[in-house]
Amino acid sequence: MLDNRGLIPDPVRPHVEKLAEYSRCLRRDRELAFYGSEDLTPMDFYRETDARQARAMAQETIGVIIPLLDKQP
Repeated sequence: MLDNRGLIPDPVRPHVEKLAEYSRCLRRDRELAFYGSEDLTPMDFYRETDARQARAMAQETIGVIIPLLDKQP
């Protein structure tokens, strides 16, 4: 996203840094949250606050993107 910011629509550009960070965070935790690892059980590792934070990041991302979809022909 950061390397291609010139291709991103103008209304999204001010949010690129934050959205890229959200993408990194959500991607990093997705595999562990779904499958765990040899020494990590998701139910023991993740807390409700982690879920709330992930949801907030996803909702903010959607809030930036949805207005663009509404403008498509």
